[in-house]
Amino acid sequence: MVGWMVAGIVVFAVIFAINSSIHSFLVVKYSPLDKVAVSVGFYYMSNAMGRLMGTIGSGILYSYVGEDLGSYAGRDATAGLAACMVAGTVSSFIAALITTKIDDEEGGLRCGRIVCVGDDREYGEREEREREEDNSL
Repeated sequence: MVGWMVAGIVVFAVIFAINSSIHSFLVVKYSPLDKVAVSVGFYYMSNAMGRLMGTIGSGILYSYVGEDLGSYAGRDATAGLAACMVAGTVSSFIAALITTKIDDEEGGLRCGRIVCVGDDREYGEREEREREEDNSL
């Protein structure tokens, strides 16, 4: 059981690291040029708040889910850990469903020359349009 748990956590960590770098890229990409610092700051503040709420929520689940084994033994730790994993999985699926509602017809996510999401427009076209709009004002 420990081996499966460690393997699952390692897979999660790798996916989380890739996902985090994509999120950071997208925050910078979609921020107006004169508000990048504010957008990045808000992103990291929101991220920290989400982690705090997740930590508190998982602590409550771990502490109160499972059969009470007595005053000295506490509750069944396996059930508490399973509840935390299920809650994390459900939260991830909800986030994925919300993400599918994002309408991005303008650019897309690129990884080098490969377009991962969106159309195949030249990278930087959005910034050029914003500069032209700023100059026309």
